Amino acid sequence: MRENDYNKLLAEKSTLESLIEETPPYAIVDRMSLESRLKSVKAAISKVDTRRLVKKTIFTFRGKPVHKSYGITAEFSGKAIDSLNNMIASVVASLNNNLRFSGPIPNREQHQLLITGTATGSFGFELELPEPDYDLLAGRNGTEEAIDDIQKLLQYGIDGTDEQISDVINEIHPRAVRKVYDFLELMFRSEALFAMEFNKNLTRIDSQEVLKKLITRLSEENINEFIEEYKGQFQGVLPNSRTFEFMEYSDKTLIKGKIDHTFEDPDVINRDYLHKSVTVEFKVVQFGQAKPKYTLKDIKKIN
Repeated sequence: MRENDYNKLLAEKSTLESLIEETPPYAIVDRMSLESRLKSVKAAISKVDTRRLVKKTIFTFRGKPVHKSYGITAEFSGKAIDSLNNMIASVVASLNNNLRFSGPIPNREQHQLLITGTATGSFGFELELPEPDYDLLAGRNGTEEAIDDIQKLLQYGIDGTDEQISDVINEIHPRAVRKVYDFLELMFRSEALFAMEFNKNLTRIDSQEVLKKLITRLSEENINEFIEEYKGQFQGVLPNSRTFEFMEYSDKTLIKGKIDHTFEDPDVINRDYLHKSVTVEFKVVQFGQAKPKYTLKDIKKIN
């Protein structure tokens, strides 16, 4: 079910309940009719799996390619929508741990947005998300999470700290971050500005200065990713959240981080490696002046 249709059911339920409360006791037929309809609406609501609601995001544009609220150039709108689709599909693939540094974006066709209408105010589009791919085990919806992450990345890039940006980038493959950067560069080259709205959150890029700031902060020069090797002992692992604490030997630093998806059973660390001397490989991601983020890639050997 589409989110708009679900919201209409909720609104109708609220209206019917108010009408029933206002209906005088002697209007028996009217009350029965309202109560019958309310029963049907409640039944329809109870059948809805809210995790699988089809949602919309709204993108509006301003600037050189846009003629107020009348229209937008076909060349720019085509490039913008294609770049937007690439950005979202890349982040979804990154969250699903199957994005590579080159080659086709995995399952790109499954994450295409559907234009269902134009957005007023400036000129833009209402874009319907694909049928939700809600992962019951992971407890998330990939496309929604991707758009949430993109919106966070943009908002933090405008007024957030390096630590906030780092938290998002740590979850996203460098190629996916590059797709966000490419979209921003397209806006800059086209002398366009934009705003995006999703789940009642609005992010607006309202000047070329703000756009330049975003491009500078999200450039590859600000993002360092490398592999480091440490010797030490695991102090503890939380398998469900896939996080660890590791005490390295050289200066007794306690390293906290997450466990790569290649470890199908993170609890094996608790069973086989806890408080034992090991050599490990971490992927380290550092954004700007933020603290490094560590991801366990490999346990090489037990000393």
